[in-house]
Amino acid sequence: MIKPLVRTIVVGAIQTNCYVVKCPETGAVLVIDPGDDHIAIEDGLSRVDTIIYTHGHFDHAGGAAGLIRRFAPQTMIHSADVEILASAAVHAGEWGFRIQQPPPPDRLLEDGDQISVGGLTFRIVHTPGHSRGSVCIAGCGLLFSGDTLFAGSIGRTDLPQSSPEEMKNTLKHIVAHFDPRLIVYPGHGPSSTMEEEKRSNAFLRFS
Repeated sequence: MIKPLVRTIVVGAIQTNCYVVKCPETGAVLVIDPGDDHIAIEDGLSRVDTIIYTHGHFDHAGGAAGLIRRFAPQTMIHSADVEILASAAVHAGEWGFRIQQPPPPDRLLEDGDQISVGGLTFRIVHTPGHSRGSVCIAGCGLLFSGDTLFAGSIGRTDLPQSSPEEMKNTLKHIVAHFDPRLIVYPGHGPSSTMEEEKRSNAFLRFS
């Protein structure tokens, strides 16, 4: 298995984790959640092949337009979050922030889709709860969990199009099916492992 090169860049006032994932064999680059500051994200990059949004909230998409202008990557989001992404700039303004509106995505994702970036392959796991179209991106021993799962916590479920019940079902699926050896890269905060989260994250305990 090829081991990806992963660079974490914390961007924006909400401190979102943007991940630059590079295939060491081909140089192909996947950017996950370009939340803000496209200049910092593109530093040192000569290409960006793919952008995946784990969900459509503005703090995970605010830097996308700049990257798209420079690199023309293929952009992807789950079909259930297209509406949120289309209103990202409006929602940012409602929270007192300004972003450049990302263009419509090139590809709509569904649960189980396989995404190849050079020699790397990732699987899309639909994980609704924080938003209807939230996804996790699993592969190469890694799990990019967006705002579904954090180290010691989970994403908010009190926002428009969030659902506590869907989040509970998603977390049960995570506990039952995700390999404990996965390294977890969340949308905010420090990285973790599935083993540690199953052991210590109170939100993953069910009676």
